Amino acid sequence: MAHAKFSPSAAHRWLSCPGSMIMEKDMANTSSAHADEGTAAHFLASECLERDRNATDFLNCFIVIKKGNAEWDQEAAETRSGFMVDLEMAEFVQKYVDAVRSQAEGNELLVEQRVNFSSFIDAENAFGTGDAIIIGQTEIQIHDLKYGRGVKVDAEGNEQLKLYALGALSDFGMFGDFTHARLVIHQPRLGHVSESVVTIEELYDFAHRAKNTVQMIKAIDAGTALFQEKDMLNPGEKQCHWCKAKATCPALTKAVIETVAGEFDDLSACDLEAELKQAVEDVPQHENQTLAKLYAALPLIESWSKAVSIAVTDKLHGGEQVPGFKLVQGRAGNRTWSNAEEAEQVLKGMRLKVEDMYDLKLISPTNAEKLQKAGVIGPRQWSKVQDLIVRPDGKPTVAPESDKRPALEVNPLNDFETV
Repeated sequence: MAHAKFSPSAAHRWLSCPGSMIMEKDMANTSSAHADEGTAAHFLASECLERDRNATDFLNCFIVIKKGNAEWDQEAAETRSGFMVDLEMAEFVQKYVDAVRSQAEGNELLVEQRVNFSSFIDAENAFGTGDAIIIGQTEIQIHDLKYGRGVKVDAEGNEQLKLYALGALSDFGMFGDFTHARLVIHQPRLGHVSESVVTIEELYDFAHRAKNTVQMIKAIDAGTALFQEKDMLNPGEKQCHWCKAKATCPALTKAVIETVAGEFDDLSACDLEAELKQAVEDVPQHENQTLAKLYAALPLIESWSKAVSIAVTDKLHGGEQVPGFKLVQGRAGNRTWSNAEEAEQVLKGMRLKVEDMYDLKLISPTNAEKLQKAGVIGPRQWSKVQDLIVRPDGKPTVAPESDKRPALEVNPLNDFETV
């Protein structure tokens, strides 16, 4: 049986919901194309910083991911699965590289530096790898590159970066009289940089709280303490988002159902389908306060729903029986050519017109800009192209009050034309 490992990237989860560590520990880790793309971007960034190069120096180079690690591939890209360094990746990675270089000037820069924070949280082999760590006279900087296009991440209170800072303090604390740590998150594809400063004393306080949580998890993992659901499981959008156990988490299921349909003593004894159907019908009659509560819970509810759907599908594919459901043949896919080149030659032999044989479509402004950056479209030509590009205003969308964008002034009377 695997033992719980205190990963910095999952710290927001195991610190907020300690029970998730116990429920997840025997579940296999999985990757995705998005995660692999992030690994490739991190590799490109580290190559730039370590070799004092710019991202464009690696244009058209090919990166492959092997067992979670990235490396350059000298073979033909067409024969391998990986990521080509294109203008887009080079541009976004360079923003991060430039920011780190500007902060590292006159200080010591450590790239992809492994740090160990075991002593602070009393856990063996507790370590992580900082994307970039900068050691100054009184300051330790932790820079973290997040290459995805998902949600914006805040450095304020970020548990992952605090653990990296503790690791850096443990490994390099004897080399300076440090008073604080600067935590910086870079999300270049979102145009977002978040920064937070924590004192060394605040890091020690965080380490103490983390240590207490680790001791509780270790005791349950070792069988010397009982797993108390109410103390160990704390469902929430942030901690549940990437949790592998959310489909089977009793606390999350209870929280979702009670949010939607009200409290129940025994979920297995109620007609869940009927209760949820009634809850849907009641939505238009809710007061604004209740709607606000439900709307805020939507991301968590949707995440749980998706996890349940995936779990049922996986079990059926694995040959298990799920009462009331079965696997059937889905709708056939779209028709395609078995051999596109052969089909092209056959159609050409029929003397078809070009407009009948091919779907011609003008490139988008985004692809035109890529041609401009590649030098295919010259500066004078680009100015003419820019005059033809328009961008409509975004549609009104719901956002939390903490969002920095100003609220729209809405007057329902203006929605009606004068008769």
